[in-house]
Amino acid sequence: MKRVALRHLALLFMATLVGLTAVIGGFAYLKSRELAALVAQYSATGARRELDAHIARLADALHKRGEALARWDETRLQFVSPEYYAFWRTQRVRDSGLLPAGAAVELFRPGGEALASPRFIPPGRIAGGAPRTFAAQSGGRAWLFHVVAVHSDDNRQALLGYGVIREELLPAVRQGNFHFIDPATLDFALADGEMLDPRALAARARFALLPREEQRLYERLLTQTVLGLSGILLFGAVLTFWIVNRLLVKPMRHLARQIERMRANEGTPLRDLAKPLRVVELEEIRSSLYEYQMQLAELHGTLAIQNQVFRTQARQDALTRCHNRRAYEEDWSRLVESLPAAPQDVAYLLFDCDRFKPINDTYGHAKGDRVLVMIADALVMALRAQDRLYRIGGDEFATILTHTTAAQAKQIAQRCQAMIEAAPFAELGITEPIAVSIGIAVCPREAPERIAALPKQADIAMYSAKQPGHHKIVLYDEVARDATDTLVASRETSALFQALAKPGMIEMAYQPIHALPSRRLDYFEALARIRYAGELLMPQGFLPVVASRRLEAEFDLAVLMAIEGDLESAQLPAGCGVSINLSAQSLARPEVVTQLLELSRHADRHPLMLEITETSLITQIEDVRSYLDLLRSSHYKIAMDDFGTGYSPMRYLVDLPVDSVKFDISLVRKLAEDDRAARIVADFARMMADAGYALVAEGVEDEAVLARVAALGFAHVQGFLLGRPMPLAALAQHCARAQP
Repeated sequence: MKRVALRHLALLFMATLVGLTAVIGGFAYLKSRELAALVAQYSATGARRELDAHIARLADALHKRGEALARWDETRLQFVSPEYYAFWRTQRVRDSGLLPAGAAVELFRPGGEALASPRFIPPGRIAGGAPRTFAAQSGGRAWLFHVVAVHSDDNRQALLGYGVIREELLPAVRQGNFHFIDPATLDFALADGEMLDPRALAARARFALLPREEQRLYERLLTQTVLGLSGILLFGAVLTFWIVNRLLVKPMRHLARQIERMRANEGTPLRDLAKPLRVVELEEIRSSLYEYQMQLAELHGTLAIQNQVFRTQARQDALTRCHNRRAYEEDWSRLVESLPAAPQDVAYLLFDCDRFKPINDTYGHAKGDRVLVMIADALVMALRAQDRLYRIGGDEFATILTHTTAAQAKQIAQRCQAMIEAAPFAELGITEPIAVSIGIAVCPREAPERIAALPKQADIAMYSAKQPGHHKIVLYDEVARDATDTLVASRETSALFQALAKPGMIEMAYQPIHALPSRRLDYFEALARIRYAGELLMPQGFLPVVASRRLEAEFDLAVLMAIEGDLESAQLPAGCGVSINLSAQSLARPEVVTQLLELSRHADRHPLMLEITETSLITQIEDVRSYLDLLRSSHYKIAMDDFGTGYSPMRYLVDLPVDSVKFDISLVRKLAEDDRAARIVADFARMMADAGYALVAEGVEDEAVLARVAALGFAHVQGFLLGRPMPLAALAQHCARAQP
């Protein structure tokens, strides 16, 4: 079958029209050629000039934005502390107004490596050379890039890296005020990967001109001519319609129907596309579509397999390889929804490793992870083949047993205990026994409405199992509930959870801290209280609940919000510092560090200090040190609180950026005695002072101890002798009395 090229059809059409319109068209052409040429030349020249000018203004504006971005301190900070780089490039840069809407920015090291996972990679080499602006085609769209060097200061002494600004070219150019060009038709002929100087863009532009008065005049003249040609063109139009309909329209409709069928079949090959067409260009399109469809069908099968793999990985715990919390929540939701229609006995088992944090601190994070893996492996081996094990917290695991009675659940729990006891933890060098407390809650088939309460009941039973004198496996019942009432239903517990949910219930009291030897008031320690049912609850009542429920980070965030409100109220006199207590567990939480950075804007008016408590529980020492360095750069002082109590190993003084050490009241009271203990404390204080630490004595209640700590070189002192904790409203009056 002989094929006909589309261009041959066009030539046939043109030859027919030329033969029919030769006489009248020749006259019209001679009269209109000169005017048309003048109008076209004028419009084209004006269009190129105004496009050149507009692109130059865009490039200049992008250059200025790049210079402003390079001089911005927050840009420099990202190269030093990139922890919040993702937040900076998506939120901070947008809020700063440095970039126009729709523009994006990425930062690169001096060698050209991206600072973090980039949203885009500009073509060409990033490092080296002066700031430059270029256009490039990527992903089917044209972009305008500007590369600028970022130095550590305005004198450009040290190169930190490079910033790259990307703005989509077409929307930016089309916003210009054009007199000759129709912006909606403007486009640029760029090849993928091609880099082009902005000054050469106008030569690559494709556009339509706006109608002008000269053009309308030309069109009137042409219309008068065309009226005379209409009769002659009628025959040509009919002939052309038949040719186009026969060789173009019908085949193209056929292709369109096949494309729709291809879309509906979701990648299934359509054999109708294998039939060749007469027109060369349409045949090329059909052949390409068919090959693309076959590739798409193959890719569809591959993607289905990959999606299944990704789904499995998204529901698997990376460390223990058991199911993660996402899988747990999906399975639990399905069970709760289906149980009313298909009642069955359901048992819920909650596992918690005893004394895991001391083990993690003693033997290190790596061995702690190995302990969790071995516990998970033992539990999986002990469970039935159809049962799933979920890791729902740091050292907490759970399983949901269907078609299981209370007696059967207890047998499975005993088997889990036996498997854990047989696990070879000694091979890790761990001499302490590893044990797991198990809480069991059961929903019988005759009461499916009780299913939603199983997690809470198992939690209560598990905490009961942890109590001294209890068996390590506890089945939830009235006895277990009553034994844990003080833990889960006490006044302090209710007050704590309400305070975390409702801002304003946490009130801060401030205890003055004085500098030695002048006894000058220097700063206040912020101490949390909870206002509940008209009564002010003290820390000794609710802090144990915070620790037992592992709410340290949530509680610290609520305290920081309360302090933020107090500082915003301006009731604290300018110059007086504030010391903030922060649990060690909160230091590794990015949201806590973010709130502290937000609070640092008050540092100019009120010097800020962090008192870190429970340092023995720091398990992510590298992350904590990095965060503390970031906070110190934001004008925070760092103090180690309650030094001398619990586990405060000397290595934390070496590993962490600590400015001050706060001696616990138990050590300070030793100084009032005349015995060996007092001498040891005194010698230790002198040694730490000589090492450069600023020492703070707390709990000073008489003049003798005050004189003693002053003689030992303590920099600050606090206690009832010099001032008790007071509400915010009393600070101004106290500061006025403390003035010399």
